[in-house]
Amino acid sequence: MNGFSSLYAPPGMGTVYRAALDALAQYGPRRTGVTHIARLADTNRPFIYRNWPSAQALVRAATLRELERVLDVARDAPGPLPPPRCHAVRVVVRAARILREHPVVATMARTEPALTHTAVLRLSTVWHDTAWHWLSKHVTGHLPPGAAQDTATLAVLTTALPYALTPPGLPAVPAERAAVDERLSTALHLCLEASVPCPDCPDRTDRTDREFPGPST
Repeated sequence: MNGFSSLYAPPGMGTVYRAALDALAQYGPRRTGVTHIARLADTNRPFIYRNWPSAQALVRAATLRELERVLDVARDAPGPLPPPRCHAVRVVVRAARILREHPVVATMARTEPALTHTAVLRLSTVWHDTAWHWLSKHVTGHLPPGAAQDTATLAVLTTALPYALTPPGLPAVPAERAAVDERLSTALHLCLEASVPCPDCPDRTDRTDREFPGPST
């Protein structure tokens, strides 16, 4: 037997983060533990504890990285670019859709809805800071920094949040998906004081987004 066959290669960080997300989707935030994550990552508890102080710290890091990834994906909305404010609306609509169809959001919204909303709305959380910074840069960045931009950013965040954190019914109905997107698009135009949505505003370009794009490794 080759002497190297017993060597153990620890999983990469992406694998562990993906395992943490899978555990959240299966067990919810209250029940997810190091044992669940280690099993899904094909590793052991000591390896997890050598790299993260607790399951909560690992879940925090994994979900923050996933939120950043989803927001990056949303900015890559395909199709011809509409006017700048309409493009801002489009990326928020896409981000909200990806989040509400995310398996982790589905479980958290079902098991811990108050905790899920608090994570984004409470000013002291890293998820709120991440969402706020992304909106300020990519959605309300056309406004002068200060009270006007902060007011618009808050309006967009609180308007989009129910659409982002309320999972669709099962089985998913394409017509319902389109209707939700269009309602959010209209509301966001009002938040940004944009004119009546142009023909390109309803997010019709994401016909390839029929399934949630899974975590990257």
